[in-house]
Amino acid sequence: MNIILHNKRATAIILFLNLLLLGTYTKAQTPTSQSQSVIDKTSSYNENLPGERLYLHFDKPYYAIGDTVWFKGYILNSTLLYSTLSSRVYIDLINDSNRVVQRFIFPVSIGLTVGNIYLDEKLVHEGAYTIRAYTHWMRNFSPDQFFYKNFYVAKPGEKSFLVKTKSSLSKNHVNVNLAFTTLNNQAADVKDMQVSVMNDKKTLHSNNSLTSANGNLNLDFDLPENTAVKNLTLIARDGKSNNTEKIPVNITRPLDVDIQFMPESGPLVELLPAHIGFKAIGENGKGVDIKGVLIDKEKNEEVDFESFHNGMGVFDFVPQPDEIYTAKITLPNGEFKMVNLPAIKKSGTLLKIKNGHADSLEITVFATKDMQSPTDDYTIIGQSRGTVCYAATFKLKKDYAKFYVPENLFPTGVAHFTLFNSRNEPLNDRLSFINHNDNLKIDINAGQATYTSRDSIPLHIVVKDDKGNPVAGSFSLSVTDDQQVKTTDLNKENIFTSLLLSSELKGYVENPTYYFNAGTDAAKALDMLLLTQGWKGYSWKEILNAPARPAFAAEPSYMIKGKVVNLLNKPIANSNVTLLSTGKVKIFKDTVTDAGGQFTFKNFPVITDSTAFVLEARKAKGRVINAGISVEDDKSVPKVALPYFPQPIPWYVNGDSTILNYVKTSAAYHDDVERLKYGPDTHLLKTVDIRDKVIIKGSKNLNGAGNYDQAITQDEIEKAGKISLLKLIEQKVKGFHEGYGRKAGNISFMLREKQLRFSIDGIDLDRFYEPSDNGLPDEHYVYQKQILDYFSAEDVTGIEVIYSSRYNALYKDRNLLSTDELVVAAATAHAGQDIAYLEITTRSGQGPFANRANGIFVYRPAPVTIPAQFYEPKYPVKNMYPGFTDRRSTIHWEPNIVTNKKGEARTVFYAADQPTTYTIVLQGANLNGKVGYTIKKLTIYK
Repeated sequence: MNIILHNKRATAIILFLNLLLLGTYTKAQTPTSQSQSVIDKTSSYNENLPGERLYLHFDKPYYAIGDTVWFKGYILNSTLLYSTLSSRVYIDLINDSNRVVQRFIFPVSIGLTVGNIYLDEKLVHEGAYTIRAYTHWMRNFSPDQFFYKNFYVAKPGEKSFLVKTKSSLSKNHVNVNLAFTTLNNQAADVKDMQVSVMNDKKTLHSNNSLTSANGNLNLDFDLPENTAVKNLTLIARDGKSNNTEKIPVNITRPLDVDIQFMPESGPLVELLPAHIGFKAIGENGKGVDIKGVLIDKEKNEEVDFESFHNGMGVFDFVPQPDEIYTAKITLPNGEFKMVNLPAIKKSGTLLKIKNGHADSLEITVFATKDMQSPTDDYTIIGQSRGTVCYAATFKLKKDYAKFYVPENLFPTGVAHFTLFNSRNEPLNDRLSFINHNDNLKIDINAGQATYTSRDSIPLHIVVKDDKGNPVAGSFSLSVTDDQQVKTTDLNKENIFTSLLLSSELKGYVENPTYYFNAGTDAAKALDMLLLTQGWKGYSWKEILNAPARPAFAAEPSYMIKGKVVNLLNKPIANSNVTLLSTGKVKIFKDTVTDAGGQFTFKNFPVITDSTAFVLEARKAKGRVINAGISVEDDKSVPKVALPYFPQPIPWYVNGDSTILNYVKTSAAYHDDVERLKYGPDTHLLKTVDIRDKVIIKGSKNLNGAGNYDQAITQDEIEKAGKISLLKLIEQKVKGFHEGYGRKAGNISFMLREKQLRFSIDGIDLDRFYEPSDNGLPDEHYVYQKQILDYFSAEDVTGIEVIYSSRYNALYKDRNLLSTDELVVAAATAHAGQDIAYLEITTRSGQGPFANRANGIFVYRPAPVTIPAQFYEPKYPVKNMYPGFTDRRSTIHWEPNIVTNKKGEARTVFYAADQPTTYTIVLQGANLNGKVGYTIKKLTIYK
């Protein structure tokens, strides 16, 4: 049979078994040093760069402005155990212009995180959005291994009409038929419509048109040659109400259907039996069903074929010498398209794999005569989830070798097989999915099949493994209203299909749950998917040519690391480094640099506000070192290069009753929730925008945005040109001058009659002033002046004057002096004198000592977001809140369902008011590398 290796780190554990070759038995050989090298390098790579997978379970598939996106994150390693590499997960909200609108950091504990994102109308507008989630460690791999969720955000009350659209394309001529209706599906009145057709940002067609009496509008226009049609959008503006609709024009040129032929495991080889996978994809990224015939260069028909599922299919044939093969494709509209098959090689090998042979994989290696040798070794390596599960070394003496690999050597998931020659060159690759059906079995018992509105509904959850043993694990549960949330959208992807299939394959996987339905059709389609969508792991070149070196460090816990150097950029060893926080949570730490000038601070609480840390490097006697401090901090956001997935269709275009009901209900729901929170007699005030004061972006003003006596804005600063910060203050701040403080003879900066203090990015300059032992005249003034002269106007984005008592009170409270600081106060003449402040905001946000080699550094980490509590009303008495209608779309969200050692958990929630059906989704993972998912229905009567 074969040599089997089944360890976390594959080593040369040799089983001398028989390898079946052409019906005769030959002794397998001990792996050569070359083949063992491949095994060792693969295992070493997987150990040094272990994979990390991330899945987010959301409460529902689409949202409206004013909604909150609720989610739970599962961060697992390649074996689906909870990852210990990451203590935080980064989540970017990206709009349809590929711009990061918001970035969040959520804390991770034992591989789990929970969170929420409020869709604020100030930041989020109607349109398509993508949530991108990743850890710092995951940035060592391709961005297509991040987690992505694409969804549409509606704006309730924004649209006054709906539209049904049907488009067709003949050559370059487009016909679009539009039917406009009211939100109640009544025919719209005659409307004067301004219509534009856009291709991305380019206008292709524009005119004014009138709809018919029943709201119909027919458009005809021609496309310029070679215009891509996948990004066509029609902009329709109602001339009366000025209401605008963005309507995707969904058309596909049949001749532009992308058809690819992918021979199993590698290139076509003369006279070797080829198993060909093919896939046809329309310009919208979805599969297109086709049929065709394979013809040779003499126009002889060799084999017929047709797609089996989502444009995918397979066929078999034997390529003949010196032949050229072409596929004649029949497209859905009856047109024909000719597509060349890949070129045929005269020499090579094939690796063929079949599932379903008595719990084993049937593996066959074919080779042309020149590739056969009684002395050369071939090696097959099979791996799954970052572990080498199988390896065999053999000699290929005849034209094929067939043997069987037990499936139980592999975990459930995608298995990746590679054939190597004796020089460790990869020849062929093949993917296969092994399914032991050992995912978690979840049962949800609601006590009864039906309930009435506002009932208390208890859920008893039981989780077992495939052998019936109870399972302890962590799960998340969502309950949604089927009248507002489409059930089909809830069942397109789950934790099992995401972590074990989609995350392993290149490209967009359309409806992955289909491949795990019972029946042979789904299993056949799954194998076709693996033939046509390649593995997205590492390349063999990365493994064989260089050791794995991560570019991004793991974050198992929050740490602050840095380095102290002298003016010549040489590391300073044995320097005392202190860290002091400036936020609500008071933190003080100290350490000593090592021989390389490096220091590390550990064991921090979760930082949830705009806390800054002031780091100082001091000599043994406590004096600040004239040196530079740097902190390792990668605040960069990965480049937005989103993988392809079909864009969600706006709710008002060809929308069904479920989504329309959700959007219409959403606005009223948010008002109702506010009343439920604060009482039925609450009167909700309309939001009033105060626009009389400019907001300085990034300001650390203790009074909050817009609360100051005077502001110098970025526009004013840019007009000032290349001057110092001190000159800028002299020119722009009213009442600024040099004068004498309470300490006679000492010059101070003044604002009118008040002595002036400076806060840069929330850091008070005087906090770090140390008077000399001799008390030199004006030394405090000189200290401030040096810093104000060091900064240029170009470094600054805003200045806020804090003069009046209504604004400077908080600053006084912040700067209450300790006993030790009274000495400084006496030297600076602050004690007993009224003070004014300038809050200065810089571009770097790093405070007064950014880029200065004076032994002080202000580090401001990005804050971690702490999740809110999901709100849902409770009805201990059913007639509570008379006159209110409970319209929740997410009825219940509970991210922290934990089963006990008996595999059980319990929870309870209250039904809303509408008679409907609820969909309950529960998914999660245990501590032994297994995941599970289930859906249950529950009927609610009035």
